[in-house]
Amino acid sequence: MSVTKTIAKGSAWMLIAAFLIKFFGWIYYVVLARTVSQEQIGVFYIVLSVINIVIIFSNLGLGSGAVKRYVAFYAGEGKFNYVKKILKISSTAGIIFSIICMILIMMVSPKLADFFHNPGLVPIFYIMAVHILVWNFYSMTIGFLQARKKIRLISHMKSLQGSSKLIFTVILLFFLGFTVKSIAFGFVLSFIFTSLVGLRWAFKEYRSLPESDEYVGKLELLKDMLPFGLTTVLISSVSIINNSTDRLMLGYFLPAETGAAMVGIYTITIGFASVMLIFTSAIGVTIFPIITESWARKDIKGIADVTSIFIRWAAITTTPLLLGILIFSRQILTIIYGSDYALGYIALMLYGAGLFVYVFSLPIQYTLTAMRRLDVTLKIVAVSAALNVILNFILIPRYGIEGAALTSAISFTVMTMLFFYIKEITYLKIPRDIYKMILAGIITIIPLIVFKPFIGGVLGSVPTLIVSNDIIMEVLKKFLKLSVLGILILIAGIIYLAFLILFRVFVKEDVDIISGAMRRLYIPKKWILVTERILLRK
Repeated sequence: MSVTKTIAKGSAWMLIAAFLIKFFGWIYYVVLARTVSQEQIGVFYIVLSVINIVIIFSNLGLGSGAVKRYVAFYAGEGKFNYVKKILKISSTAGIIFSIICMILIMMVSPKLADFFHNPGLVPIFYIMAVHILVWNFYSMTIGFLQARKKIRLISHMKSLQGSSKLIFTVILLFFLGFTVKSIAFGFVLSFIFTSLVGLRWAFKEYRSLPESDEYVGKLELLKDMLPFGLTTVLISSVSIINNSTDRLMLGYFLPAETGAAMVGIYTITIGFASVMLIFTSAIGVTIFPIITESWARKDIKGIADVTSIFIRWAAITTTPLLLGILIFSRQILTIIYGSDYALGYIALMLYGAGLFVYVFSLPIQYTLTAMRRLDVTLKIVAVSAALNVILNFILIPRYGIEGAALTSAISFTVMTMLFFYIKEITYLKIPRDIYKMILAGIITIIPLIVFKPFIGGVLGSVPTLIVSNDIIMEVLKKFLKLSVLGILILIAGIIYLAFLILFRVFVKEDVDIISGAMRRLYIPKKWILVTERILLRK
């Protein structure tokens, strides 16, 4: 199968999953925002931030990251005995060390609660400790399926986790009460359920692996994997600083009576900013095993071509999303989560801008991992993490959540600049016409700025159509507002697409990916042919 067909096939499934996850996530956050206090939401995300840090050390780096890299690499060489041995080593390490980490979290939870000046964290740490073990099974399953290019199954797993989290949480909120315990139990149960389903698919794929007769020295393989794994742990350790330090420091520096609530607002705010990653994440899941297999075959041109495709699509898809966030951040937060969360609109703008810059560094990171040049990644991430800590200490006490978001944006930007500084060793090929995508986005956004007051008036008139204040009506109000906003975004999207076509942005490889994705969605062939002619201006 050609590279473009592989990308189209995988990206189509991941895009469907991404939109489903965002849809379920939207309902999930609406339910939380309307039924659970901001303080309770903040407590959950403080605990989750700590748990995410502990997860890094729960498998010595021999979990998902090692599985993705080594399974794809040895599969590219046709050494499937190595693939099977890698899975056994990774699963054993994950079970042993995650159980140890679970016990440690339970033992130190009172001290952690004292650190955050909140004794109510202790029972939540006990509940969430189970997530450490469950996450190892979940992530390793995802890693194995990704290495085997089973993107459809990954999309099913992620969609299932998002939907089951919503279902479990809603049920528990009504039976256990509108508290943080219901959120924690619903979260953990969703990963348990999804892991059980995913493991069934992973076992089926494992049994279908071809036979090979090469000798595998377990000790030699472990000597190769362990340095990679430990380096991954170090990278993840400093990366988590960029991802979690802001919330931890908000919880520490802000007054106890408001700290947890502000963490809740901040978490939900930057959670929406992840919409910037919908398209790039879908493509990234697909291209990583392609890059790894290309490196195993020493196919340098293949790596350059794949990374160039990623850069093009990152520019095409994230530019309009960023401009939309910069212009309508307050309206977005108010419509989706309520007026209380509109406080985070500046944080959303800053964090979104940082993510926009960051996505362009992803193909470089994928290639460095495939090449086992994690030493380079570690140095760059460490610099960014150190900068993150320093700026958080300076900005959070003075500016609160805006200071945390600005710190993240600066850290993302510096990290990306450093990755591009060493881009030559990864064979990254930057498209020459990348400026056209950005220019098309800027031109498209001008009408939205002009008509922004009118749009605000239309959205403001929706609540007068529905007077009831129960949760079902609240969801309906938000759905109507989002529908209106969605129509406006659709119109803007059509204008943006028209400028992309006018500037002749699309090349044959882009159109092949779009056509392949359309075929996966069972769109009639005649419409696919029409689309190809329009995009290529034939």
